[in-house]
Amino acid sequence: MSESPDPLQVLRGGDLPVAPDPAFAARLRSRLEAAANLFDRQPERTRGVSMSGTDTVLAELAAPSTPRAAAIPYLAVADARRALAWYADAFGAAAQGEPIVMPDGRIGHAELGIAGGVFYLADEYPELGLKAPAVQEVSVSLMLAVPDVDAALRRARDLGAQVQREPYDAHGGRNATIVDPFGHRWMLTGPVAGAAVPIRHGDAGYVAVWTPDAQRAGAFYGYVLGWQYDPATGTVRKPGLRIGFSSVPDEHTLFCCYAVDDLAAARAAITEGGGTVGGVEQFDVGAVLTAVDPQGRRFGVFVPQPGEARPALNGSGPGDLSYITYEATESAGFRSFYGRVLSWTFEPGRISDGWAVRDCHPMSGAAGGCDAAVTVPMWTVTDIDAAVVRVREAGGAVIDEPTQQAYGKSAQCTDDQGTRFYLGEL
Repeated sequence: MSESPDPLQVLRGGDLPVAPDPAFAARLRSRLEAAANLFDRQPERTRGVSMSGTDTVLAELAAPSTPRAAAIPYLAVADARRALAWYADAFGAAAQGEPIVMPDGRIGHAELGIAGGVFYLADEYPELGLKAPAVQEVSVSLMLAVPDVDAALRRARDLGAQVQREPYDAHGGRNATIVDPFGHRWMLTGPVAGAAVPIRHGDAGYVAVWTPDAQRAGAFYGYVLGWQYDPATGTVRKPGLRIGFSSVPDEHTLFCCYAVDDLAAARAAITEGGGTVGGVEQFDVGAVLTAVDPQGRRFGVFVPQPGEARPALNGSGPGDLSYITYEATESAGFRSFYGRVLSWTFEPGRISDGWAVRDCHPMSGAAGGCDAAVTVPMWTVTDIDAAVVRVREAGGAVIDEPTQQAYGKSAQCTDDQGTRFYLGEL
């Protein structure tokens, strides 16, 4: 067996060289021209100014190309330094590189990352026709998605924003409107408190520990993780992501069923991608089309019922599934197949041939160059040292002792039948 990678290493950004494609080159040229516009219009005042802020643009060379919004907001403010601090404190915005500072001390260009996107700002330049908006006189509103509208509004109000409209529910979301201290109007939007986010195409809606003896596995994981195993249904009695057990001779893996928008389209994508489809079987999620990918990994797809909730990204407590590692014999084929079937996209990690799956629940990643196609889960525990003691007491083994990682502590183990899994104290 090849060396098993730390399952969450694939989440850490890497330094892999990536050649710019034509779309990136066009986007880079456009951004540099925009930042240089001020220099062109005031050459006598900008001699010797370093465009250090453009260093962050070049960082995109090492990241996958992603679509940007149709237009990037570029705000003029009366006090750019204060505005940079305010947007960081109020909205959690993060500076993207160093601002461009002009010889007269004004900030000519700065970039802030927020909610997965970016916006620009600069001090006022009346001589160029750039003025901050007057109070209650704006022509553009900025819509900002936040995880908790009420909390975001309270924070902004405490930091001096004017509230134009208190939080209200409409069109399936929670909304509020503020005007920041610099005159810009922000429309905050987020989920309604307590509303379940529906499961998405590509999410795992059901997982099952495949091992030779399901009853024996139920007893093992019940002791280690505190699960209540129901032998009549082969499932774990717990809220959240559905978890089950199946007796499958000579198998030691995690079987995953994924939500898809259309079963017929999924069937076609599987066969077109080089996989094979089986029959339709009844699982806890309903009718599941079983399949095998080109590397021999078995999985299922199903169309979720209306209103089915999305599983938590990293689980919601002890005993939950917090991460899935897909060990692949060859990663390019794995990414191509699941990109076609489940619309997964990937980003490279720091380890060799490690890949994070973007925006799927639960969080997951792939590791190429492994001996076989095996799916390895990570189960959350509150005390990892106590948990590995229980693993040994229940007849399992500890492959890698608990070690500190960037996200917490992890340990790699096997159950008493040789099925591998990770424990994570996150």
